[in-house]
Amino acid sequence: MIRTKLWWGMAIIFVLSMAFHPTVSMVSLMILCFLALREYFSMLETRKQDRRIFIWAYLAIPINFYWIYIGWYGMFIVFIPIYVFLFLPLVRIFKNGSAGFLKSVSMTQWGLMLLVFGISHLALFATMPEITRHDVSIAEQYGALMVLYLVPLTQANDVIHLLVSKKFGKKKVLESANPDLTWEGFAAGLFGTVLLSVVIAPYITPMSFGFSIFTGLLIGVTGFFGTVVMSVLKRNFFLRETVNGRMIESKTINKVESLTYTAPVFFHLVYYYIF
Repeated sequence: MIRTKLWWGMAIIFVLSMAFHPTVSMVSLMILCFLALREYFSMLETRKQDRRIFIWAYLAIPINFYWIYIGWYGMFIVFIPIYVFLFLPLVRIFKNGSAGFLKSVSMTQWGLMLLVFGISHLALFATMPEITRHDVSIAEQYGALMVLYLVPLTQANDVIHLLVSKKFGKKKVLESANPDLTWEGFAAGLFGTVLLSVVIAPYITPMSFGFSIFTGLLIGVTGFFGTVVMSVLKRNFFLRETVNGRMIESKTINKVESLTYTAPVFFHLVYYYIF
């Protein structure tokens, strides 16, 4: 129950930040990405030599959001996937040699791609009038509202999946990685997300009935994939579950892991077909 309250609390923060000014929402998202990445690094089994590459990863966050702020979509879309991806290995090699190189660099790049690049797509909706390729009036009217469509649907999918899995779930999806994921929860979350999409889409989006059904399905499926990937990623990078005998509880990552997939996939879908 506490976990679901935190989910909806995060959704409310998104709504309030969007209601004030696009810059407020951008700063809020930047802080969220920083908190998620910091938590991710703190749970990893790392060595002292890895800390320098983590500092460079943190520095990439404000630069990434600066490209969004000035409306330079072309630079945003290649900055982390290409330039940071190529730069981080050099930092690791020239300072610390090759020992533990692959694990150190790959876990840093995974964290940046999912928890910074993926989630930061939400900030692009506020700059849609500057980056749109089609009708500016549609971008001005509906661009920022897309966040108020995507985030509640993503959170609803997670909450429904969790509650149904707890009450009725029997068939585990990946018991070794995340015992909370069940096929019954997945089906219920998918159905609930599509239903909610059909209900709210006419009020805050320019989507047709058929397109709202498709986006509901897409958000439900990609949200599930985001949770699955983050669950497996934790196990493969040996994220610590205890410190000094105490269990570590994720306060940020568990709340945004679905958005790491839904945000970029949904953005590029509507950017191509609507904006």
